[in-house]
Amino acid sequence: MRKKGVFLFLLIILPAAIFVFLKIFGRNEFTIPVYYEQGLTDSLPTPCLDRTPQQYIVNNEFVPQGGLKVIHFERLDGPVLKTRLEALERVQDVFYDEKDIALSTFLNGNSIQKSDITDYDKRIQFLDQFWTINQLDSTRWSNLKYCSMAMSNLDNRVVLVDGENKIRGYYNILEREETDRLILELRILKSK
Repeated sequence: MRKKGVFLFLLIILPAAIFVFLKIFGRNEFTIPVYYEQGLTDSLPTPCLDRTPQQYIVNNEFVPQGGLKVIHFERLDGPVLKTRLEALERVQDVFYDEKDIALSTFLNGNSIQKSDITDYDKRIQFLDQFWTINQLDSTRWSNLKYCSMAMSNLDNRVVLVDGENKIRGYYNILEREETDRLILELRILKSK
């Protein structure tokens, strides 16, 4: 009987003691990678990239300094675009009232016009103070995507840029887990 009492005591007290110990001495710390800390490598095929061997900083007139920026690129209209916009609307729903977070969609004007997505405005609410939609000519769009954001044709279509204009993540928002990861990483960066 005494063995059962000791066993029961340990079964109850040990987890509680571990919990209290971790609560007092533990630290929950999440880190989000900073891309290209040693500069851009030769593995990226785009020739216009700045390949100096230091932390890569996005330098483009369409990407302002300060605040967290979610940048989305789109080249074609269709059902995949609708799915992406719906995923970005989830991000907007979480952060629409945050002054230091902005969402920008850049359309390649040679293949999709800003007027082409007005139909989506009936199903998706674009909040102008949070989400801007920009139409660029093909050259400026390509320069922003491939040269400034260090992306390739095969890359995901959403990039997270921090307040110092360092790239913090690439996301394939067609996958719900990736959209969830984007939301989580925005929360972590916002809290720092």
